[in-house]
Amino acid sequence: MGPEELAELVAIARRHYVDGVSRVDIARERDLSRFKVGRLLQTAVAQGIVRVEVRAPPGIDYEVSEQVRVRYGLRRALAVQTDDGPGVREALGQVAGELLREVVVAGDLLGVDCGRTLRTMTSHLAGLASCDVVQITGMGGAVGDTGTDITRAISERNGGRVHSLFAPIVVPDARTARALLSAGAIRSTLTACSRVTKAVVAVGAWTTELSQIPAMIGPEETRRLAAAGVVGETGGLLVDAGGRRIRALDDRRVALSEEQLRAVPDVIGVAGGRGKTRAVRALLLSGLVSSIVTDVHLARRLLVQP
Repeated sequence: MGPEELAELVAIARRHYVDGVSRVDIARERDLSRFKVGRLLQTAVAQGIVRVEVRAPPGIDYEVSEQVRVRYGLRRALAVQTDDGPGVREALGQVAGELLREVVVAGDLLGVDCGRTLRTMTSHLAGLASCDVVQITGMGGAVGDTGTDITRAISERNGGRVHSLFAPIVVPDARTARALLSAGAIRSTLTACSRVTKAVVAVGAWTTELSQIPAMIGPEETRRLAAAGVVGETGGLLVDAGGRRIRALDDRRVALSEEQLRAVPDVIGVAGGRGKTRAVRALLLSGLVSSIVTDVHLARRLLVQP
């Protein structure tokens, strides 16, 4: 291109990309067709006269997030930029809390699981829309980390009414589970689970340190289920590495059913750390969650074929 053509090209590019003038108005100013203006702008990009740069705010690796979302067919994925160690839980809790503040609206019925990361999340819910909260799984974990504690903490933030489950997630036998499920208060809460519009759940890897369920069923049954292929769970819903459900505990759970969870329009899983990659991958393959909040290191591992 000669100097006159370049001068015109640069001037048009500045008018459009810097001044924000539309192609139609530029065409009118220079007595050109809008198609000619469009071709000149394409040339400016192709020749490097105009460079497009997307500068994402820090905190989340948006490129890795999008790759995970596409790979697993998710509604959303957020790969949080944090270390691959002890700081994971706080970072994930913060982003999960910010996500709930963004997506939860007045009139939602929010279902909440239990776990340490979800407990951390409750510190980041200031401004959460007012809505009722349902404890979708029975109690498990240390004091402060149970679903009862977490739902109460959320209601204190947003003023919503709480539907609680005062029973363990998993009980010793099916007969005990049936007796608890028939109790009025528990039956009422589990009925409310069918109306949940958004849910946030933890993902447990099949070890005593990374899931609350093994401590509730004992080492012998934990080993037997591991031999049967269990690698992870959410709310006592067990999955193998391929995302297939293993129903060994289903008749002993005091929690919403698999069918109820799958019927929730938006289920956000929250999990991170070195030991949870297989469990998170399995839960994503299972379809039990539609979104994931995880750390960027685990997210990158999800993008590597198992």
